[in-house]
Amino acid sequence: MEDASSDEKGSEGLEQQPAALPVPFVNVFDGLAEIQIQKIYENVIIPTTLFHYTSAQGLIGILSEHKLWFSDATFMNDGSEVVYGVDVAAYAIREFVEDKTDAEKNAGSELIDQIADAMRHYQPIIFCMSARNNLLNQWRDYGRDVVPYCIEFDVTELEKWQLRNFPHFLTKVVYDAQFQKDLMTGVVKDIYEKAIALKGERERFDDDEAKRLSIAAAMEIVKLITRFKNSAFEAEEEYRAICYRPDIESNSVPRKYRSSSLGVVPYYEWVGKEGPLPLPVVSVTVGPSPYATVSDLALKQFLADQGYNVPTYFSKIPIRR
Repeated sequence: MEDASSDEKGSEGLEQQPAALPVPFVNVFDGLAEIQIQKIYENVIIPTTLFHYTSAQGLIGILSEHKLWFSDATFMNDGSEVVYGVDVAAYAIREFVEDKTDAEKNAGSELIDQIADAMRHYQPIIFCMSARNNLLNQWRDYGRDVVPYCIEFDVTELEKWQLRNFPHFLTKVVYDAQFQKDLMTGVVKDIYEKAIALKGERERFDDDEAKRLSIAAAMEIVKLITRFKNSAFEAEEEYRAICYRPDIESNSVPRKYRSSSLGVVPYYEWVGKEGPLPLPVVSVTVGPSPYATVSDLALKQFLADQGYNVPTYFSKIPIRR
């Protein structure tokens, strides 16, 4: 489920070198975000399957072509998707340096700027899922004037990206604002203590060193804040598959476009490297509809024609249209 081993999970985007820095660039803070990330899973039972809600058009596109559509987080329906985590980080950093020296306060401001730059560079590309099937709020989002569907995926198989055209990692989304702050403060504190240890007896870092450390710290912080989302969306119980833009670009994945409530938006297709590769589908559920039984019959036929021998269900939640 998590990206604890970069050897196992691939480059994960953030391991690639920023273009503005000489190679090799060693992130001296590497691993500090992972300490906080592991806290997200304390006392959490990891689902064995996850659920992706979609429209009829989305269902056809995904299963007839055996492709998952990863969306650029910039163009998600939640307008705060990109900036929210940056704001959480900025708040935690300002609070942490409040009683520090002027030089450390300046370093904190520089780090905030670097985090915003890092988020733009490592723009997350996301495929959204939920821990639960048959969620009313999700049916409402995807069922405006159409019959929505929910595709259940096997988590273990979904993580096996090696035969696909780009890597990703799965993560649980954190909604609780206080928990987000605690996690962010934890990684900032660890980065600060590591920087102090590196500084040793020197009075200050030279400008080049300070720049490198700021960029390295920002890279580590981005690993954490891409898991944060506004608490207003907590009912979604979201898990997400994330790829970072450098991985998309390094694998020469073409950008495509689809229509959404925002108009024309970009997306990327996660497909087999050597051709069509069936997705790890466990089941498909038809959303609330007065014609659900008929829709379910049509769904069974569609799935059989695409080579998916999986059970189907239909929601009995009463929704007026």
